[in-house]
Amino acid sequence: MKKIIATTTLLALATGAAFAAAHDDRVAVMRANNGAMMALRPLVANFDAAAAKAQSQILVDNAAKIKAAFAPGSDQNDPGVLPVIWTDNAGLNAAADKFAADAAAIGAATDGPSLQAAMTAVQGDCGACHRVYRAPPAARGGGGGRGQ
Repeated sequence: MKKIIATTTLLALATGAAFAAAHDDRVAVMRANNGAMMALRPLVANFDAAAAKAQSQILVDNAAKIKAAFAPGSDQNDPGVLPVIWTDNAGLNAAADKFAADAAAIGAATDGPSLQAAMTAVQGDCGACHRVYRAPPAARGGGGGRGQ
């Protein structure tokens, strides 16, 4: 009996740790996206192609991470997301692909106005995805902060 209880306890702890790690990984990707977008803001007025490309690459790389982080069966009890994220893999992948393409346009910007247009498209991608797949703040534990 003690062996069963110990095994059950270890399994519960491992499952909890895996859940926390998966959630934390997702939060880290979203925060990195936000950080990249914040780093791009001053470049609209003071354009720097190399800096824009560097931030663009972060966003493009994170598009692939988003697909992997929310793959079917990857953790269906995350309070930060709505259940539809686990059943609409095609929609999520399409959203991530659009995000990647629009993020690549940031790296191709040639001046402040083209950078601003590309950033606006990426911000629209983020908002569209969050409206469909992100849980409202109350469902996430009331944190309501960015990246949670």
